[in-house]
Amino acid sequence: MSGKIALIGFGSAGFAALMSIRRYDPRAEAVIIDPKPYDLHHPCGIPYALEGIVSPEALVQEVALKSMGAVKVQAIAELIDWEKKIIAAEGENGKIEITYDTAIISTGYQANIPPVKNINAFLRKGIFTLAVPQDLDAVMMAVKTTDSAVVIGGGAIGLEAAIALKKHVSHVTLLEMKDHILPGVLDADMAQQVEKYCAAQGIACRTGSAVEEIVGDDEFRGVTAAGNVIEAGLCIVASGFAPNTAIAEKSGIQVEKFGIAVDKHLCTSAPDVYAAGDCIASWSIIGGEKIPVKLATSAYKQGTIAGANACGMKLEYGGTAGTFVTKLAELEIAGTGFTSRTASEAGFEPVQGKIQSRVLPDYFPGENAVALKIVADKHSGKVLGAQAIGDGAAWRVNLISMAIEYGIPLDALPSMELAYCPAVSEVHDPLLRAVDFTLRRMKR
Repeated sequence: MSGKIALIGFGSAGFAALMSIRRYDPRAEAVIIDPKPYDLHHPCGIPYALEGIVSPEALVQEVALKSMGAVKVQAIAELIDWEKKIIAAEGENGKIEITYDTAIISTGYQANIPPVKNINAFLRKGIFTLAVPQDLDAVMMAVKTTDSAVVIGGGAIGLEAAIALKKHVSHVTLLEMKDHILPGVLDADMAQQVEKYCAAQGIACRTGSAVEEIVGDDEFRGVTAAGNVIEAGLCIVASGFAPNTAIAEKSGIQVEKFGIAVDKHLCTSAPDVYAAGDCIASWSIIGGEKIPVKLATSAYKQGTIAGANACGMKLEYGGTAGTFVTKLAELEIAGTGFTSRTASEAGFEPVQGKIQSRVLPDYFPGENAVALKIVADKHSGKVLGAQAIGDGAAWRVNLISMAIEYGIPLDALPSMELAYCPAVSEVHDPLLRAVDFTLRRMKR
């Protein structure tokens, strides 16, 4: 099915779609419509560049599009006439039109700015987001003139930003409106461990603290949260991301609460127009309900499927488990699927098995430890989620993510054979012990 495929936006989903197009139809003509002066950027690396772990220059990447047989048009796609199969765009030299046979919308996200009094007056004037490399440049300049900072939002970006800012300023306060940090990934009891770790790093985590107002006159001075004034010379807003659905809305393509509506083939309401990545309304692989999960890994998988289907395939996307990991200084934090709270909200009766354990045998030197929590449905034994904090958190959660995706029940997990060496883990790994504990609790 060779033809012309237009990629609107070029991030993780767009890149994966292009790779998929080349795999399934090497003769297809691929045109990329994207406003960036470079091919790709890596937003997940921005907090680590602020921390000084990676160089800012490494956040942008050229991927040799010409050698991949793709043409890039540096422009903003504004409208899709899906009846005539024409995309209207605005480039440096004015308006242009691009024809297509099939199209893929992969416009990603935009930083979510909370409805806080006076916040818009101070954007990029003391208040910043961390969404694109240019944001990093602005924050790096701002930290040179202050010794205190406040972060709005206790999700991954907020926590990573707080850790990074502590390298530059003495006083960092993190504000989360909900009752604990990482609320979509961890239960409150697990989150407490992360909050204690942040406190040990010199970061003040204030939960249940919704920001009410920005304080300042000609300059940003701080915020008011939960009735308290927190003075600071710099603020990073990390209150999540909103799907960038502008072109779909203007083009009469169906949009839902969490993004562009797509079917299991990632086709939109417009014929021959697919969508993938942070701009779509994705759904849970567990129960099928729409969820606001925006992850690069999900975007890449969706882009691969959309690219294949734009070439005539009929691949299906099953949904996301929301498998997540972050690293704060030396602490690894991971989660997948439902927390106990979200499992209850989805109609399950969750059973939890939680352990705190050394990773290595008692006789082996080292202080490596991990906290693990498994969440399962009491009646069916269906694996619903997992949370892990500490050494090897990501790989243990990845195994539970696979169990969720492929429907492996909890009572089948003890038969997993895991690699063992006393310098790496115990014979009976903490993950398996957490599974055993969860099974025992199900029988009560």
